[in-house]
Amino acid sequence: GRALLRTADELADLGGTHGEGLAARRREVGTLTGHDVSDLIQAGDPGALLALRRLGGWLGEAAASIGAILDPQMFVIGGGVAQAGDLLLDPIREAYLAHLPARGYHPEAEFRIAELVNDAGVVGAADLARRHAAALRHGA
Repeated sequence: GRALLRTADELADLGGTHGEGLAARRREVGTLTGHDVSDLIQAGDPGALLALRRLGGWLGEAAASIGAILDPQMFVIGGGVAQAGDLLLDPIREAYLAHLPARGYHPEAEFRIAELVNDAGVVGAADLARRHAAALRHGA
């Protein structure tokens, strides 16, 4: 959320090829939102795509650091930004492979988009409530 919007705002401030579309949208709406940037990404706006690639790079670097310590098999990307799919996953994978220490000594992690995307929190809260109700019924 915030990193993508911050980068989009910075590019809009710079103007030029990469900031033109973002700056125009910001003038229309006042303050860019995730939906605004997402719409521009889907429309192929160069600035919005660059902001997404930068975010993917940062996530890939972070995943490489985590991977070096915990050696996970998979990273699952969720939230609104996950709707970008491969436009986000490709730069994540590239940065992960570029920054993964001791590459080749352990399996490389897989990256996937969460199947529940924005519903994961709601599903988790509902499951927690279900478990709590079941525990109360059974006297726990």
